Formats: sequence, structure tokens, C-alpha cells
Amino acid sequence: MPGMELGILFKGKNLLRLAQGLGVTLRISLISIGLSIVLGVLLGMVMTLKSPVVRAVSRVYLETIRIVPQLVLLFVCYFGLARAFDIQISGE
Repeated sequence: MPGMELGILFKGKNLLRLAQGLGVTLRISLISIGLSIVLGVLLGMVMTLKSPVVRAVSRVYLETIRIVPQLVLLFVCYFGLARAFDIQISGE
């Protein structure tokens, strides 16, 4: 039956785990929004500087972030930072 698939949400601790996951997702989203606003304003101020070298470097950074897919950036951060700093990151 089509409605039976949703019944799994209410078995055991599934609904609680989903609610906890939602809380983590909301916290990560709020942190990323805050960082994005701060870094966006700072990068915007840097791009208005007169120095052509600083403007070129900031332009290359901006274009790289725009072009590279977000999933690739997440993989680089998750796996690259773990390897660079020799740390174990839990996937849970």
C-alpha cells in the first residue's frame, strides 16, 4: 500500500533521529549563512581596492568557487582537510 512506507517513520526511535538530524541541519545552515554574509562583505570590500594584484587574486578565488560544484567542494573539505591535518572525521 502507498501509505505503509510512512509508517516506518514512527517505529522505534526513527522520528527522534530524524528530528535530531533536522536540528543539526538547521544549525549548520545558520552557521553557513552567517559565514557567507561576513565573508561576502569582506570579499566585496577587497574587490574594491585599487591594487590590481589583490583584485586579481580575489577574482580568481571568486570564479573558482562559482565554477566548482558544491558537492566537489564538500568532498575536498571533508576528505582533504582530514588528510591534510591527519584527523579522523566521523560520518555519523
